[in-house]
Amino acid sequence: MNGDEPAAPAERRGRRSMPLWWGPRVMFVGGAVVLVVESSRGVPLSELRRALYVFCACSAVFIVRQLWVGHQRGPGGDPPRWLVRAAAFLTAAGVLVLVAHLAGFEGDALPLVGSVLLLLGLGWFVEAWRGAKPGQQRNALLWWGVALCALTAVTAGAAAFLLPKVKGGLFLALLIALGLALFVALPLGLNVLSEWGVRRLRQRSSAAGPGAGVAIVGCLGIVSAVGAVALLGYLDWVLAAVLVAMALVLLLAIVSNTHADVALILAALCMLAAAPPERPKPQALFPAGGQRVLVAIGDSYMSGEGASSYFERTDDGGRNECRRSPSAYAVGLTTGDRRFDRVLFLACSGARTYNVIAKSDASFLQVQEGRPGTKIKAQGDEPGTQIDQLTSQASSFRPALVIVALGGNDAGFAILGEACIAPGGCEEQESVFKSNLPKVRGALAATFRSLRKALPADVPIVAVPYPQPLATAESCTGVALTKTERDFIHRFVDEVDKTMFEAATDAKAGIEYLAEMKDSLKDHQLQLCQGRKSKAGINFVDIASVNGFASQRFSPAKWIHNSLHPNERGHEAMRATFTTWLKNHPGLLEQRAPTAQGQATSQALPAPQPEPVCSMTSNAGNPHCQDQIRAWELEQTRGRWPWLLLVLLGLAVLWVASVAVFSLLPGREPPYRDPASRTRAR
Repeated sequence: MNGDEPAAPAERRGRRSMPLWWGPRVMFVGGAVVLVVESSRGVPLSELRRALYVFCACSAVFIVRQLWVGHQRGPGGDPPRWLVRAAAFLTAAGVLVLVAHLAGFEGDALPLVGSVLLLLGLGWFVEAWRGAKPGQQRNALLWWGVALCALTAVTAGAAAFLLPKVKGGLFLALLIALGLALFVALPLGLNVLSEWGVRRLRQRSSAAGPGAGVAIVGCLGIVSAVGAVALLGYLDWVLAAVLVAMALVLLLAIVSNTHADVALILAALCMLAAAPPERPKPQALFPAGGQRVLVAIGDSYMSGEGASSYFERTDDGGRNECRRSPSAYAVGLTTGDRRFDRVLFLACSGARTYNVIAKSDASFLQVQEGRPGTKIKAQGDEPGTQIDQLTSQASSFRPALVIVALGGNDAGFAILGEACIAPGGCEEQESVFKSNLPKVRGALAATFRSLRKALPADVPIVAVPYPQPLATAESCTGVALTKTERDFIHRFVDEVDKTMFEAATDAKAGIEYLAEMKDSLKDHQLQLCQGRKSKAGINFVDIASVNGFASQRFSPAKWIHNSLHPNERGHEAMRATFTTWLKNHPGLLEQRAPTAQGQATSQALPAPQPEPVCSMTSNAGNPHCQDQIRAWELEQTRGRWPWLLLVLLGLAVLWVASVAVFSLLPGREPPYRDPASRTRAR
């Protein structure tokens, strides 16, 4: 027993301090459990937000307690044994759960649960490490921090050099090593360096008096970062503002040693994987019995990708990713136009011509591809290609009009968006994209011919071109594209629309072409660069996850699918353009004299076009253009290393400012007394 104080008062003080030590920590862990459980269940976003509010409240209590009370220490200045043991248990459990997932054990929530356990365990290890008595560590924190940051730099450099040159298992191993370096080694290194810096500044301040100069420099750095966020937001560079704000908040959280960084990462992980809400299908989407049915065929520009919600079971990662939206203009035409009573909504995000053409007409496409091995296949768990689905249901309704938007994925729209957002000028790859358009023209003509064959000849078909997403403005705030890149995208979309028109003509199937749709966003002042990005009818970069298994929802590759697609405003403008066009073509929907089905298919298609250097689809025998474009992207990224160094320098200055600010807080470090140690003292 300590001779300086009676045993009974010490016992009472120990018992009174237990809620202070344990209460906030239990609240933090409990809030994390609630958030993880709700996120793993894939609940609607409104329910997940409630769980997030609970977690934020619990985290705030714990963070304030950490700032007010400080580190916990056991007897002799060592970290409390329970903290070290709990950290070891959580870390080991997280590793085991992740290994079980990689080994193939079933469990939708395993990736999330394993990641959260590992995150909490490493956070508690850092707390124990940073809470050890200063005299015991001396400069160990400095050397450990430098070593971990150097390891991250070496790994990142090796990955940047080797990733373009390797494939298969070595490529995957490099990605895993890079992930461990960026998300484990770097945060640990910054944590221990922060503790070293805070302690050194506190020592100097206590020796030389209050650190007014340090306070001014640190506060100026923080204020400058906040000003940069405000300026970027004012200039409509929303994504850049969010990134700078995230860097500022995360650095402050790491330096604070309050588990705020763990809370931020955990909340971001769970919210990024939040599935968009699903809507039940209305009666209008069941065409059976309809007498004036609109048939919508095509890709994401027809299905409505880019919206905030989708019909149930059409946004399931890894199973069905057609992303058919209630706000798609085809659905709006049916619900808001008396000329149609139902819609057969077959359009599917990512569709290429070989996902649409009937399997029985594979020869049409094989002639255009120039090889007999071209595969016709359905997407995901769809019951067949889009035309095969139309044929299988044709006897249950009467089609009034068929609208088709197709060819963008065959032309490489997705690859184009990726190349233009990446560093470098994507206009340098213009020849790669345009060299594929003759093949796209032939594939579209074959698909139009197959569609005409599947329909009565009196049913009109309308080919719908893609709307121009970008205005031809000299300057454009909020869109991270140069003028030459924007001009290239504008030219390429024009070329794809022209290719669709030529294919409709080549098919000789009496297909109409809705030329006015190209300017639908422009006419409604909804193009990017026509005004503020937040008011545009098309998303630039939009982050949203998918429904389905956790392994799909937590995959970053699934988070940007809404980017560069029309949103609800865009589809409303497209619906208005289509409605006006229908009014100007009153004879289109009039009853026509029926003719023999498939009459227009006897004409020969154009001869196959020369083989391009690479293919935009994985269904061809020549190399995939995506490999060539991504190799170019990596080269462009590596060539901009001076800018990367400038960004790293800015982050380093921001980190130093954060350390300076937190060094001014009182260094409360009361010892923690284990119950076992009090028992031994008695």
